Amino acid sequence: MFNVISLVPVNIEIPVKWTLVTSGRDSQYKRVASMQKFNLKEFAKTADRIWREAVEEDRLIDNPSDRELRLIVEKEPGVKKTIYGSFVVESEPTSRAAMFTENSVDYKFGEEEHQLLVKCEETLAKDRLISIDRIVGNENSRTTVRLIVPELFAHVAYGGKNLFLPARGKIKRPTYQVLFFKDQAFEDNKSKLLPQKDITIRLAMLNDGRVIKIVKNSNYIGEFKKGVFAAEDWVAKTKKNGIFLHAGCREDYLQSAHGNYGKVRTLLLALSANGKTTLTCKILARKGKEKSWLIQDDGGTLMPDGSFHGFEAGGLFVKTEDVNPGEQREIFFGLLKPGLLIENVHVTEEGDLDFYILERTSNGRAVIPRIDIMHASSHIDVERIDNLLLITRGPLIPAIAKLTLEQAVALMVLGQAMESSAGDPTQAGEIAIQFFYDPFVAGDRAEHTNRFYKILSGLHHINYFLLNTGGVGEGPRYKEITVENTMAILDSLLRGGLEDWIDSPSGFKVPTAVRMVDDIYLHPESLYSKVEFEAKQKRLDYLRQRAIEKIGDLLHPNIRLVFMAHTS
Repeated sequence: MFNVISLVPVNIEIPVKWTLVTSGRDSQYKRVASMQKFNLKEFAKTADRIWREAVEEDRLIDNPSDRELRLIVEKEPGVKKTIYGSFVVESEPTSRAAMFTENSVDYKFGEEEHQLLVKCEETLAKDRLISIDRIVGNENSRTTVRLIVPELFAHVAYGGKNLFLPARGKIKRPTYQVLFFKDQAFEDNKSKLLPQKDITIRLAMLNDGRVIKIVKNSNYIGEFKKGVFAAEDWVAKTKKNGIFLHAGCREDYLQSAHGNYGKVRTLLLALSANGKTTLTCKILARKGKEKSWLIQDDGGTLMPDGSFHGFEAGGLFVKTEDVNPGEQREIFFGLLKPGLLIENVHVTEEGDLDFYILERTSNGRAVIPRIDIMHASSHIDVERIDNLLLITRGPLIPAIAKLTLEQAVALMVLGQAMESSAGDPTQAGEIAIQFFYDPFVAGDRAEHTNRFYKILSGLHHINYFLLNTGGVGEGPRYKEITVENTMAILDSLLRGGLEDWIDSPSGFKVPTAVRMVDDIYLHPESLYSKVEFEAKQKRLDYLRQRAIEKIGDLLHPNIRLVFMAHTS
């Protein structure tokens, strides 16, 4: 990782020359420091001036009502209204732009960022602006976010506002601010693949806990959502003594395999589009006394006392690819509500939605208010987590495996999953390695991991599992793990029905049997010859160990050594 530091400096050096760096995402030219200074507070000052001057010049539409904003969205170029009364827009780009995103913790900010602020202020000074203030977290939270967009990007405000609760009264000093603007390259970008686009995104993380994100040449709602996500990610460990996790949280009150009823809270961690929202939202309750609640679908802070605190109390930012009432009933019917804002989904000539036509992108998205999800809980925080499930994909990995604490933490370092069109569309479908399943972690990775390990070490009641939501085997012997397979596993697990576990050649433990799931999904080694599987498993463990070693010597030795025995 290039230039990783663990503290947030207010004054940092301006990079004025360039050097070739081969570490990090790719070999590329990175900026190196000189002795000039750049004050990160300029991000906050610029954002405040943009808002204040728009107010003074009567160019600001400040916290408009739903009706006012809906009327503006209807006039936005290219917006389509469906037969359900929802609005569909084509965002540019169709996904997050992580490759163009830098934060002030891992990268030196300087002249390029200064010019970005100048251009942002000059451009937005010519526009009529929309400003939305929201609460991050539950209704009692003091953390707020302000979104500022030009009127031409009204859909970002219309959809984005529903992710969070409305702010109470006037907000004088928002905790986080996210500003969008575009320049002349925005239209040209539409004909280019993501890596060739002219996009710049910067996050300034200040010592006082404020975070300001500037987005140039994107009107994808996910950049607003993930701006708040990244801010919470950083603040959780620097100001709250917790750890932010890219996780869904569900709460179930179910009858156990032994007949008694009990409440169980589960975190499901994964990269985008690997099954996290689907598994978090599916209802397991079947009997009169049973209940299944969606607590949070995409992130929150785990505290040392074992409590979990969500950050989005307003709505869900769901992926729409191939959504149907058979597999994802809870999400499907939420997508048919009037007034919804939907991105990048095909609209038929009759005005209906078609979630199977993916000509433009498979990263269709929508913001569904929690009120339109029938089993969304009235709270987004829970006082205790019982299970932590890591969602992964890979042909050698059993559909369900039980982990030790150290194995779970080591696998979080690896973050093995499948890349989706939500990240880099040009790499969709490839196996990805993403630290903590979280593209937005800032700061020293060893320190981040050690904090997570320390918190979990004090929570002896938590159980750890690995879920494979892809498939096992390869080629003609490949066996897809369906949603039905995974939900059957989850049902048995949360009811306490998986009591007997045996050693697996994967290095983990697997259940002796799962009701309604074929044993082949628990034993991928059966799909290979003994020699072939052992060779592939040894290679996988070697790659895992190499990835862990890259985190550095400061990583706790219990985590560094997890896969060492398998590679010797």
